[in-house]
Amino acid sequence: MSEEEVVSKVGQLMESLDEVKRYRELAYALVDFVGILVISAIFAALFVVALGLNAIFSGFSPSSSFTEFGSGLLPVGPLGILGFFIVLVGFLAGVLWVSRRVDRTRTGEWKGTLREGVPGAVKLLEEIDWDSLIGTVSLARLSFLLYAVVKLAGYTLLLLFILTFVNIFLVGLVGYSLSFTVLALTSLFAALLLNMRGLQGAFKRLRSMDLLFWDLRWFYSEFKRAEFNKA
Repeated sequence: MSEEEVVSKVGQLMESLDEVKRYRELAYALVDFVGILVISAIFAALFVVALGLNAIFSGFSPSSSFTEFGSGLLPVGPLGILGFFIVLVGFLAGVLWVSRRVDRTRTGEWKGTLREGVPGAVKLLEEIDWDSLIGTVSLARLSFLLYAVVKLAGYTLLLLFILTFVNIFLVGLVGYSLSFTVLALTSLFAALLLNMRGLQGAFKRLRSMDLLFWDLRWFYSEFKRAEFNKA
């Protein structure tokens, strides 16, 4: 293998490691994402409670502020809509926060060292903590899968909320109500359509993470063998 090929291979490896750093940051940001969703859901629930208390203290029956759906009651009116937007804003804020954290990941710091040629490439390989890195790749791969699932679930719930209000409108308009199962399946199907491109990209990245995992192991074994022969 020529010197140019060695430098090129190490450069490809370091670019892959930059991608791993982004995925690792995604794993940390996923905790924030779930926290933002939970907080927004709590605020939305508080508005629902406030709506019920307002109905009671104003002398209205619960049926004036809630509509029957399935086996429970759903909030209607301005506070119900505001609760929906709170969840929506929380979901979008979570997505933007995750994207911002991932985009702020520091990458490319190795390029200056690699310009030194083979000595720089060897130096970069020696500085890699391979055992820790392989575990990080596994964590990053899992975090990306979980993030894709959480996003899909979030879109499904938001669409279900929207369709629920549409269903309430249809009940008042034509007196016909769709079942919760139909609404849930429709929401899931619509969420899959809206996220199809993202899901395809997610699966491709997961596959690339699998290939990267084995590439790293190969690099590690080759590097250790070279060290052994040198000794």
